[in-house]
Amino acid sequence: MEFCARDNVLKLLDKRADGLSHGYRQNVAILGEELIGKTSLIHSWLSRYHNNLIVAVYLEVKALEINLFSEQFIGRFLFAFLKNSQIPLQEDIGFLMEHAQKYIPKTIAAAKEILSARKSKKAESVFTKLLELPELFFLESGKRCIIIFDEFHQFDGLKPKGLYKEWRERIMFGKNTMYVLLSSKKLRAQEILSSELALLFGNFEKIELAPFDAKASHTFVCEKLKDFPVSTALIDFIVSLTAGKPFYLNAVATAFADYHTKNASVAPSIDTCTASLKNILLDPWGIVNKHFSGVIDCVTKQLGNALCTTILLELCLGMKRITHIAHTTGKTKKEAAVLLERLCAMELVVKNSDHYCLIDKFFSFWLQSVYAHQLHNFSADSDKQTEIFRKEVKRLFLEFCDAQDKAISERLMELFSRFSNEAVEIHHKRVRLNHFKEVKLLKINGKKLKEGILARAPSNLWIAGFKEERVSEEDIIDFVNACKRFKYAKSQKRIFIAFDDIDANARLIAKEAKIATWDMACVNSLLDMYDRPRIVR
Repeated sequence: MEFCARDNVLKLLDKRADGLSHGYRQNVAILGEELIGKTSLIHSWLSRYHNNLIVAVYLEVKALEINLFSEQFIGRFLFAFLKNSQIPLQEDIGFLMEHAQKYIPKTIAAAKEILSARKSKKAESVFTKLLELPELFFLESGKRCIIIFDEFHQFDGLKPKGLYKEWRERIMFGKNTMYVLLSSKKLRAQEILSSELALLFGNFEKIELAPFDAKASHTFVCEKLKDFPVSTALIDFIVSLTAGKPFYLNAVATAFADYHTKNASVAPSIDTCTASLKNILLDPWGIVNKHFSGVIDCVTKQLGNALCTTILLELCLGMKRITHIAHTTGKTKKEAAVLLERLCAMELVVKNSDHYCLIDKFFSFWLQSVYAHQLHNFSADSDKQTEIFRKEVKRLFLEFCDAQDKAISERLMELFSRFSNEAVEIHHKRVRLNHFKEVKLLKINGKKLKEGILARAPSNLWIAGFKEERVSEEDIIDFVNACKRFKYAKSQKRIFIAFDDIDANARLIAKEAKIATWDMACVNSLLDMYDRPRIVR
């Protein structure tokens, strides 16, 4: 159930593993924000994929000393090899070696040599020998290996100087070993893949794991709360609040279910939802509160500057220009830029053209509704803080419901009306969000496409089409014809917003007509920037 929105990735991993068993190797890198579900996804795949010609080895990379890492690597490798045997396995490397000896004696001899000589050899030499094991194992057993390194960017902490150079060579020539790399530090991971592990042969197929979309999130929460009569409005509110991150969805839905299991006579409502949110966000031992408090501790420890926390609190209110941050912190623009770039390097903040925003919407909510009040709660009155939290959640819920009741056209016009000449990046392209003097509904009157939006700026005209259902070629053609009515405009920007899917041919027609295609995630990211409720459909 947890992977209803990840079937495409699971199927791709199946395909790549099957290909490896037939001698075709394609390495894979899965990148995504922290808590997006990468580790859970890979464990789900490992539990369901079975191929007698493949041995899949999972290892979480930590900033460990190389000797301990090599022991973990060999132990995990042998455990994966023996797990389908009839032998009751033990978490002991000596036991694993003893029972694997009769099947792969040469591989075991090489493993023993690595373990015995590791203290006297350089770290890069030990790492190289470890990477040679899967190829030796294939020659001896006929089984190919999938090596999965979770949070592989943490190899930086092992610090052998030639680690990536040696690894790159082994990947290129070790064609019977497939690597699946996971990382929650997308910037550093992309840097490693594009430079240190840039390959002529054996390159990595990159998969960016996004949060669940609205439909998948709704399905996930409904499944978790199926035993309780929870309203659609509450479920959609949870989806909006968590921005579709699986960990948060699960934490909130589980807390909600636990609350009503203990209070069976109470009907689900925003009040009971708030009580369950309090348990995980406000209570000192709440799972999400502990996680976010750890993030703050990490910022303080790594950056050593209390102003970084002040900046996070400013950003939780929406997008900010560097001039605003400099004024708030009492720093020069140059000094503020340094602090912001350090937060960007930690992947807590993202720079979008000339603005900065928090990446994690739920973290932003916690900063605003919990952490900020803790800093200014001089009386240490927990009841007072609980009441403040309750009012804040209630306010957000009512604001969300009010927004949900509005037509999509009205929500889009409100969004366009908030543009104030900001420059943002959308789908890797810089877009100037003009300050419009007029935003109004446009009658398109196509066969299925009936409405659009017309937005006028002094030197620019925006024409936007939108559709909540799947977008077809016919819809785009209707929109193109509607745009032709405004040929007089010197500068015309055409946008089509697809709240559902869009046909491949429709996308191609839009591209040829120079129409930018946005999706619901794109619109919601803009709503986040302006601190407005998300659209959930």
